[in-house]
Amino acid sequence: MSRSVAIATCSLCLVVALAPALAQAPKQAPKKPPVKPPAKAAPRPEPPPPPPPPDLVVASRYVAGETTTNGTVLMQGARQRVSYESGLASIYQCDAHRNVQLNTDTRVYLVMPEASAAPEAPAPPPGAKHKGGRVTNTTTVVDTGEKKEMFGFSARRLKTTVTREFTPDACDKRSEKVEIDGWYIDLPDTISCMGAPPIEREIRVDPKDASCSDTVTYVRPAASKAYPIGYTMTVTSGTEAPATSTMTATDVKRVKADPAQLDVPADYLEVSSAVQLTLDHRPGEDGTKKPGTIRVGIAPVANKTGQPVTADLSQALLESFQEAGTDVVLLKGSKPAELAEEAKARSCDFILTNTISEMKRPGKGMLGKIAGSNAEALSATIDYQLVAPGAAKPAMIASAHSGTSMLQTAVGAAKRVSQFMTPMMAARYGYMRAFGAMGGSAPPGMLQQTQDPMLSSVFSLIDRATGTKPEPVLTTENGAAAAALQKELDAVVAELKKRG
Repeated sequence: MSRSVAIATCSLCLVVALAPALAQAPKQAPKKPPVKPPAKAAPRPEPPPPPPPPDLVVASRYVAGETTTNGTVLMQGARQRVSYESGLASIYQCDAHRNVQLNTDTRVYLVMPEASAAPEAPAPPPGAKHKGGRVTNTTTVVDTGEKKEMFGFSARRLKTTVTREFTPDACDKRSEKVEIDGWYIDLPDTISCMGAPPIEREIRVDPKDASCSDTVTYVRPAASKAYPIGYTMTVTSGTEAPATSTMTATDVKRVKADPAQLDVPADYLEVSSAVQLTLDHRPGEDGTKKPGTIRVGIAPVANKTGQPVTADLSQALLESFQEAGTDVVLLKGSKPAELAEEAKARSCDFILTNTISEMKRPGKGMLGKIAGSNAEALSATIDYQLVAPGAAKPAMIASAHSGTSMLQTAVGAAKRVSQFMTPMMAARYGYMRAFGAMGGSAPPGMLQQTQDPMLSSVFSLIDRATGTKPEPVLTTENGAAAAALQKELDAVVAELKKRG
């Protein structure tokens, strides 16, 4: 057998031998195509950040000389609340066109309507000429172009100047100038109320001569949403040394405020004057008598002249004494025994009685001409006594005469005018002194021209309290009696100071 045949025969035998094993071997599964990984989803966009809270609160510090005071302004939509470093606050409601002053200690409020038409100068007495001229206050604002980030806002530097010009016949010829160099931010679009709109025109009576009054006009740039967060203010008044002060924002942040903070709480009592607003008790209440003070009970004003006196002179007298810093209450009795019993029950040291005993016109005689009066003027005489409850003799007995000088004394608002504030407000609210120092002796109207709502609110209240607006010429019985009561008040206050 050849070799090749032998190899072929062996190969065939091997195939036959392996055939059963090959027949039993599992068939290999067909290979599956490779699984492709799922396509990556496109990344989801990041959700936009939530909008900032809609309201804004600014806390600030004011420094004038050695006096420092703080305040906070809360702004929400069409309303703005100014809180001072005391129990007083101010809410300006742009939607209601009114300014509401709050005393959060006594829970009372005073509504100050938005200024409407400009007042007219008081009519002079018949045959007399009006004294006074015109005063113009002009405000200019210059943007320096400088910017920087402050409290997360973009602030820009503005320089504001308020200058005062007057005609030769003006009552008040003092030169005044206010210069403010500060940084301002633009308020968010959610804020629409910039506080009370500044006055455009007013009549201001010369505190040294009630027969002279000036027409004051304010010229300003168009309103903007620039809000101060820091400035230096210099006020130059007449020949006095310039008064320099600073305002610095200590915190500026977006918040979500409770709308109740910008409204009058339901349990607050409305009052009618700045005096009643700033008392340490509600009208009709006596308040707590402080040790060492003298309390006077004012008896209802009696009238024996037969002439009509319709004003509430007792209330006017009460507020006049309160403005002078005297502890007074209004008594209700009419007979001496009733007054004495009520005065003791209410811790009064004295009772003040008032009787209008005479009301007459001076006529056109020589005496009237010498006195500078006219036939329409009235003269009143008031007899008064200051007596301790149960005492046999009065501690003081006198008469007061209104004279024939056509005095312009307010009935019902009864003012003791100072340049900035009543004595009572100065004593109770230290921040009033601070803001008074900021303004030097500049008129409150000039300080209301700034874009600082804190400053505007304070000087608006001071202006309301000091009463620089003209009162009607008093040719009536009410006015004559009020003029006599004012003289009485000065005499009684001087007597009480001697005893205190």
